[in-house]
Amino acid sequence: MQIKVMSNIKDVKRKMTKAQRAVIPKATYQSLNKTMARTYTFAVRKLTKATGIKQKELRQLVSKHKASIRFQEASIVVRHKAPNLIRFNARENKKGVSATSWGPRKTYEGAFIQGRTVFARKGQARLPLKSLYGAMPSRELLRQNIDKASATFGIKQFKIEFDRAVEYQLSRALK
Repeated sequence: MQIKVMSNIKDVKRKMTKAQRAVIPKATYQSLNKTMARTYTFAVRKLTKATGIKQKELRQLVSKHKASIRFQEASIVVRHKAPNLIRFNARENKKGVSATSWGPRKTYEGAFIQGRTVFARKGQARLPLKSLYGAMPSRELLRQNIDKASATFGIKQFKIEFDRAVEYQLSRALK
């Protein structure tokens, strides 16, 4: 998922004075970074509810790229990888392993935990083994329309943060 917040800067520039136009690049990248941080938190919280994975584990699969004065684009990227079932609060019991993937706790019969991985046997024999995976955050992001909700949240937040950043940069420039 990549959320890109674009604004119609040309119309805004026409209405501004020369001093205000000078602070736009710095205010833009500052507001993009603040918006990206808040949108990141929003998306992680929504994804946690959708997948059943802890926020701590989910943050390892979601990365954020900050904007700079030259490259004025901030993005949030969710890795297209299904995490092992161990990341979904997996517990071993008599029947197998229970985990909270896709919401409520479910038991995977015949599975077992070895180290930091949940395995199941492919047949009756001791080997081969297969790893068990849970909900893929990037797929759930699209399935539950979290990407659209995050983009809407990001656009609203950018407008607020941009106004604040311009005011702050103007107050610094006039000192």
